[in-house]
Amino acid sequence: MANLTDIFPVPTSNNIIEVIEGVADGRTVTINDNSYTFGNVTNYTSLSTSFADLEGSSIAYTPPGSAKYVSYKCYFKHKAIDYGGIMGYKIVLDGTAVDSSNRHVSGNYSSGSNNHAQFLGMAMFVFDLTVSSDNISAGQIAKSNWTSDKIIKVQAADYSSSYDAYVNINSWLDGNGASGVRNIDRPTIQIIAYG
Repeated sequence: MANLTDIFPVPTSNNIIEVIEGVADGRTVTINDNSYTFGNVTNYTSLSTSFADLEGSSIAYTPPGSAKYVSYKCYFKHKAIDYGGIMGYKIVLDGTAVDSSNRHVSGNYSSGSNNHAQFLGMAMFVFDLTVSSDNISAGQIAKSNWTSDKIIKVQAADYSSSYDAYVNINSWLDGNGASGVRNIDRPTIQIIAYG
């Protein structure tokens, strides 16, 4: 009979060091003796044409010393209001936008008010900590320069004032309109550090 390691060899790269995951309902998660507090989203947000923080997407994070890569994901609800609700979003690390994380989404275009298109959006990026100097707009940061908390978050904006969208809202529920606490759809954040 073969050994388990003959069939499934021990990984030699990109080992998962830690996973942090939570919903933006104000909870605190403790991993490896570090505590992470998530935002508390209590209402939906109507976007404007200026980029602004997506409520519930922000987290203060310090990677473990052995991390080579840090994956950040934020799952959020998008709702089209007018003309398909085109929205743009990007990840920001300590105030600097990560250019390659910039994305745009929309529902099906139709003239006038169209609030039927609703779906789960995902902002994600993998930061490279193996570099010797920082280029945050490219998502590269030297491990020696990330030894204390940095804020990772998402910013979002409407494509134009005619293509409006909401985030963090759930309009439909089991064949009916959502109401009360079910009307709010809080983001989920996941961070994975790889060694």
